[in-house]
Amino acid sequence: MARIGIFIDTLKGTLPSSFRDQLRSTLREIPEVAFSAEEEELVSSEALERMSKLLEREKVERVVVVGGSPKIYETSFQKWGLPLPLNSYLFTVANIREQVLWSSMDEKEAFEKAKRTILKALRIASSLKPIESQTLPLKPEVLILGGGLSGISIASTLAKAGIQVFLVEKEKTLGGKTTELWKFYNKEVEVKGWLEQKISELRQNPRISLLAPAQLKYLRGHLGRFQATVLTGKGEEMTLTPHVIVVTTGYRVERKRGGIYDHKRVITLSEMEKLLSETHPPFPLFEGKRVETVTYLLDETNEDIKLDAINALKQSLILQGSLKCQVTILCKEVKVSSEGMERLYRKARGLGVLFVKYEESPRLSLVDGQIQVEVKDTSILHKEDQWTISILSDLVVLPETILPHQELNELSALLKLHLGKRGFLMEDNPQLLRVRSNRRGIFVAGGCRFPQEISETLFEADALAQEVLALLSKGAYTYDLSVAEVDPKKCALCYTCPRVCPHSAITVEKYAEKNVYLTYGIPQNTQWGAAKVDPASCFGCGICVGECPARAITLRHYPDELIYIQMGVDG
Repeated sequence: MARIGIFIDTLKGTLPSSFRDQLRSTLREIPEVAFSAEEEELVSSEALERMSKLLEREKVERVVVVGGSPKIYETSFQKWGLPLPLNSYLFTVANIREQVLWSSMDEKEAFEKAKRTILKALRIASSLKPIESQTLPLKPEVLILGGGLSGISIASTLAKAGIQVFLVEKEKTLGGKTTELWKFYNKEVEVKGWLEQKISELRQNPRISLLAPAQLKYLRGHLGRFQATVLTGKGEEMTLTPHVIVVTTGYRVERKRGGIYDHKRVITLSEMEKLLSETHPPFPLFEGKRVETVTYLLDETNEDIKLDAINALKQSLILQGSLKCQVTILCKEVKVSSEGMERLYRKARGLGVLFVKYEESPRLSLVDGQIQVEVKDTSILHKEDQWTISILSDLVVLPETILPHQELNELSALLKLHLGKRGFLMEDNPQLLRVRSNRRGIFVAGGCRFPQEISETLFEADALAQEVLALLSKGAYTYDLSVAEVDPKKCALCYTCPRVCPHSAITVEKYAEKNVYLTYGIPQNTQWGAAKVDPASCFGCGICVGECPARAITLRHYPDELIYIQMGVDG
């Protein structure tokens, strides 16, 4: 049996002293226990120093921590910089605070339950095996797909930090949808000149190789070992070997068509932006007639996207303030969550812009050459009321529907990335990991993830660039082998695990002359193969383990034996 050391964490006095005395008395009777020690706060640096010295002196092979939730200790024990003389996976936790003391009213019953919990933890500790780490060399080479504002910003930041960047853009020009904007909503600066300056700096940077027009044709490999085939506009194929990939392919827009929506006095937000930028403001004439009333109809589409509200407010200030038009904005909700948007909204109201909230879609009709908009204003009427407001408008402005690029389905399949309900690329975690994808080494940002206004796009681009720099700065990626592992002798080659793996970390390898995958003594031939887990790409989630019908896959840090012990059954 392995020699086991036990540390009782009093959690700053949370564990009663009488309870601890009984525990120590019980632990002395267990032959596997080499020693037991108490610490007031085990996760502190001082306690870990003492723990390290004690482990080295006593030559123990496993550690059991008696205290609170395992989450308290995992981060400290597995990621702390102290040179503990024991593999970080050779410890387990007996949670007697939350699972015993706080859930049991009777002290005697609580002690018996704590005793069973500790004995189970000792059995678990005896079955633990060390898990080592591996290092994957990384070179400062990044492939960026998409030359919009996000791609330009990320490429420039990475290049300034010494990263070699390959920027692939399917169009001949850079900038994406940002090129259609006239002014920023929160400052008196024209977007065109600002964007041209960023593009000029990008083209002059020797660390950025611009491929435009071009598109990704094929990709294989994982973090640090990607191999990409890019098809240029001349029909030539280029092979690149980036170590990290960034996707910033943007989005597309689609105008609402049919009936009154095809009338010349119903225009889009982009068309209004172009009209204002070209006329620099003496615009009030449209088709030879003076424009006195303009109505914006928002939230018919893109209800959860605030770009439309930003552009409508920005344009309404010019129309109402400089051009003396009467502007009415119809919406379900006014979205003012971006920086400076609430100030913009109050300024628009102060100038006389009218805001009408609706729930039922407004009706549009043609009356004497003008567009009549009928809407029920829910801010002043009850739902039961049938009255409507009629607004005669010289121009009605509609947002285009924002959609993912049609090629995004094909690209996501090529990169093995997940798509959300609306068809945009999904982040790994919307709160914590917004720029990481489901695959290690592939990052997403910009309109292909979710359309945002310029300042938010730049913030996100900077966050992504910092993630990439943090990954590449050390020249290597170190990961432990707490991952899934396939026994090729049991593998039935059913392809279940590659299909269910959310991180595309599993491939199927056919045995051939140069195959390096171990055969465990089974003769090699080209007809036989097995699934293989790439440890640098595996997140250790265990989905493949549960789905494998042949039980050929195990988690190295959580084998079946541990599950049987925790369940209290024999394997």
